[in-house]
Amino acid sequence: MKRMLAAMLSALLLVTFLPLASPLARAGAAIPEVTFDVVCSVDFAYTGETVEWKIINLNGASNNLLFALDVFKDDQPLSDQAYNSSSARYYMFRSPGKYCVQGWVMDLDKGKEYPGLSQEITVTESPGRVISVEPLGATSLRITWNKVPGATKYRLYRSTDMVNWDLVREVSGTSFANTYLKPGTRYYYSVKHSRPGVYGGWLSNYVAGVPMAKTRITSLTSPSGRRIRMTWAKAAGASGYQVAMATSRNGSYKSVRIVTGGTTAIFSGVKSGTTLFFKVRPYRRIYTTTYWGQYSAPRAVKVK
Repeated sequence: MKRMLAAMLSALLLVTFLPLASPLARAGAAIPEVTFDVVCSVDFAYTGETVEWKIINLNGASNNLLFALDVFKDDQPLSDQAYNSSSARYYMFRSPGKYCVQGWVMDLDKGKEYPGLSQEITVTESPGRVISVEPLGATSLRITWNKVPGATKYRLYRSTDMVNWDLVREVSGTSFANTYLKPGTRYYYSVKHSRPGVYGGWLSNYVAGVPMAKTRITSLTSPSGRRIRMTWAKAAGASGYQVAMATSRNGSYKSVRIVTGGTTAIFSGVKSGTTLFFKVRPYRRIYTTTYWGQYSAPRAVKVK
């Protein structure tokens, strides 16, 4: 606590300390011989953003000063800072609310401390979120996220363990194709946006994806009555495949088979004389989560 430093100086200075309370109550104790402003680098903020509060326009004080800036949320004390030589403080918002800062100036020559109060700023939930991470091929993923109003740049970060994050690229748009990845490997993505006056703003979520090759149906026949035999190409990065069927090329496809360890499916008891359409997509199962690849182009077969 910042009072600890003041206690160390108490043998040399006669100082009366104020308890940490409502910032409005504390501001009322200001002594007019020393004045200053406490300002924030933005007028509003989103959760996950880091902003700067600083003490400026200092008048009437000596040059032998220490500073502290206490953070309040919804008029309740949130963070009590120790006195130090810096007149600025960086703070990251973790939840919505109304925030302000009580600034303190300790004048060591005068043996007094002086309070000042910032304007209140409103913090809302970040509108930016990673929307999707979709495979484009065996070694690539497309990451898409929402736009953050006022953001000028986005930094895309990637991790395989959610502990160590690497910067992929800084972009101005809200989508990026990440290439040269390992097939079948799970990658997590999050985005940090840049906004004037903000010193870093993370989107509030991360989304994972797995690069997988897109497969294609290589054979689709009805070798005998009421039977269908289907084969497809192996897809790099896949641990299995989902086969879907419809009664028309652009109709509603329904899953009819999950295949692991192979690239062939045989269907029996199918109604003779019907024409059916099939497509297949790869998937990768990692622990309890399934990641889906893209569907192949559909192919049709008439049942004998």
